[in-house]
Amino acid sequence: MKQYYPLIVVALGMLLFVAGFLYAGFAGGIPGPDDSLAEAAHVSMNSQIGFGAVCVGVLCFLGGIVAGVIRLFSRKKHPQA
Repeated sequence: MKQYYPLIVVALGMLLFVAGFLYAGFAGGIPGPDDSLAEAAHVSMNSQIGFGAVCVGVLCFLGGIVAGVIRLFSRKKHPQA
C-alpha cells in the first residue's frame, strides 16, 4: 500500500482540481449586472473558495509527481550475483 501513496496523492490532486474548477464555475459564476453588493460579495467569496481548491489540487498533483520521482530514483540497487 505504501508504494501507491504518490499515486493516491496525484489522484487526490486531480480530483480537487476538477472539483474546485466546477465549484468556481457553478457556485461562483459571473455576477450579473444588476446584482447587489451583497450578491457580488457572495459570488466573489465562492470564486475564491473554488480558486483555493484548484490551487491545493495543483500542489497535491505536483507533490505526488515529485514524491514518485524521488521514490523512483532513491531505490537501492540490488547487487547482481
